[in-house]
Amino acid sequence: MSFTVRKMSGSYIYSSKQKHLKRTKSGDRISKLPESLLSCILSFLPTKDAVRTSVLSKTWVYRWTSITKLDIHDNLFFSPKKRTRGKQNFVNFVYRVLLLTTPSSFSLVLVQNQDVALFNIWISNILINKVKNLRIVTHFEMSFPAQASHFLFQSFCLEELVLNMVSCAITVTKTYVYFGQLKVLKLSGVLFTHDSVSDFNLSLPVLKVFETTNCSWLKAKRVSLEVPQLESVIIVEDNSSSYATNNCAVEFSVSHLKHFTYRGYDSMSHFFKLLDPSSASNSSLTITVSPCEKKKDTMIESRVFVLLKQFRKMKCLKFDGLQELAKQSVANLPLFGMLSHLDLGFVTGEVLLGLLLKSPVLRTLVFKGISIFDMELLNSAAVPECLTSTLQVVKFGSLKGFEHELCVAKFVMENALMLERMSFSIVYWQRKSKVIEEFKEKLFSYKKAFSCAIIDFSHD
Repeated sequence: MSFTVRKMSGSYIYSSKQKHLKRTKSGDRISKLPESLLSCILSFLPTKDAVRTSVLSKTWVYRWTSITKLDIHDNLFFSPKKRTRGKQNFVNFVYRVLLLTTPSSFSLVLVQNQDVALFNIWISNILINKVKNLRIVTHFEMSFPAQASHFLFQSFCLEELVLNMVSCAITVTKTYVYFGQLKVLKLSGVLFTHDSVSDFNLSLPVLKVFETTNCSWLKAKRVSLEVPQLESVIIVEDNSSSYATNNCAVEFSVSHLKHFTYRGYDSMSHFFKLLDPSSASNSSLTITVSPCEKKKDTMIESRVFVLLKQFRKMKCLKFDGLQELAKQSVANLPLFGMLSHLDLGFVTGEVLLGLLLKSPVLRTLVFKGISIFDMELLNSAAVPECLTSTLQVVKFGSLKGFEHELCVAKFVMENALMLERMSFSIVYWQRKSKVIEEFKEKLFSYKKAFSCAIIDFSHD
């Protein structure tokens, strides 16, 4: 199309080509944004996409090098037809971005099995450059290289460390480790090893969040964590067959813990302790132990017992796996003088009564179901203080209409002076059963200690 300009009545008429050029020039508004804002925008993109912006124009060739966050995923470089070439392209890409950027946040996801030597170079490089946030995810077993381990434990600038591994051995060469800036620590599939039996001391003065999944301290007798600002602990062990238990004690020196969660598969690999139990005042404790028929951890009851003793001043307890506690253990528990919310799994009448006797200010009681027990126990039992003074809400789960369930409901009805609501969740297959109707008739015929309360039934 030709370029023409004609003057008509003091004004100019431009050709369509000139109009298009003018519109294009004025339309590139993003390039006019401040460099700091452009860097922030590019940092939110996957790193591969950020690098692709280099083809937009000459001014964009190296603009991506200002990004502060690297997010690298090797699967983006692989395809069934170009597996070998994809691996080399990925290696070249990682070297290039590490050479041209100085990120404060680095995330590396490795699905394909990579050369450990390359991994060692990459991680060592990023740690030397004082990265603040480090996240590594691998989908294959590996050992953390010695050089990378050295720089990891010497990295005083880290604020967040996430290692999500299938199974990764990390050798600890010293007994004292200090991370002065670390606020979040999340580890999965990590096995800390040492050449000899020793105690480990970790000083994490500003740590807020501590989470581990299937991690273990091999050969350690004691692991001490100095974490005065720690608020939340989550420990998951759902693959106990891979992690042998020992007598290692994991101790937390903390000022004010808010939440502690343990989830295990019929196992608790360590003793967990608070050096000062008063630091868990008004905290919440969650313990979930899933049963396993094939293998039984003979130490689990004592470890659960030790953990419960640390939280005598907790405000909320959620415990699913009470089959791991014997009646004698419950009797030896301390008084939970601040416990107001108790949420249980399936529980026997003996253990339930024992916990109620240990919870004088309990306000809410929830449980999944009642296992069969000697019902004569409740006829001669002392009435827990919470029933006569504080208990307001009781929720029965998995109601089948059995006699032992009715026995517990009757005990509550006749003694809970402050009760405001009692709810029953009926199992699905009993929702229209005559057994449930008979259960209701008997329940409403009992004398009631409370003056006014809502009693309702629902279905699972």
